[in-house]
Amino acid sequence: MAIITGVVYEDSTFSIMSRFEVSGSNGVQADALSITVKAWDTNDFTSTVLSATPSASTVIYDTLQTDGRWDKDGTGYNWRYDVADSICVTAGRRYLFEAVITTSGGKLPPMLWEVECRETRSS
Repeated sequence: MAIITGVVYEDSTFSIMSRFEVSGSNGVQADALSITVKAWDTNDFTSTVLSATPSASTVIYDTLQTDGRWDKDGTGYNWRYDVADSICVTAGRRYLFEAVITTSGGKLPPMLWEVECRETRSS
């Protein structure tokens, strides 16, 4: 599984997005029996900085979205989790996010993002 990388500024909200499939078709809300989202500071994987179980209706779209947040391709995304400004609070840190969707057929491969936290002001 490929890791999606990105950069965000400290003390800001941001979204992690992806496109996922179930049995060769774009996934929809009804496919998800459960969802977990976790994140770790890559300097210390001993504890999570985020552990959530969002409902499908808050993170999965039944149609592909092509708004201005998505610039990877013209196809769009069907998964978006909005990360609070309390996660990326230390410039220079990297965070690994993992989202796992469980369907009636079992767990899908995890979606992974690595986000670098940058300083918001000049020195």
